Amino acid sequence: MAALEIVIAYPPAGDDEDVALALARRLFAVLDVAIDSLTLAPAAGGDLTVHLNGRLVYARSQAGRPPRVADVTERLDRAG
Repeated sequence: MAALEIVIAYPPAGDDEDVALALARRLFAVLDVAIDSLTLAPAAGGDLTVHLNGRLVYARSQAGRPPRVADVTERLDRAG
């Protein structure tokens, strides 16, 4: 698996920071050394999003729920 750059952007209001941090921890547990970098970025836009290697792969505003690890790993499998 190629090295991954992951960015989790979250609105700083509410519990979104906790959701983003929990997702980051789970991604590290699953993907471990495949992750080259993982960035948690407060975003004023109001949406919780996940980017892989610069591409948007998940947006809560589109899915209607916070991202899960499977949402990210499924995108990796499709790109694989």
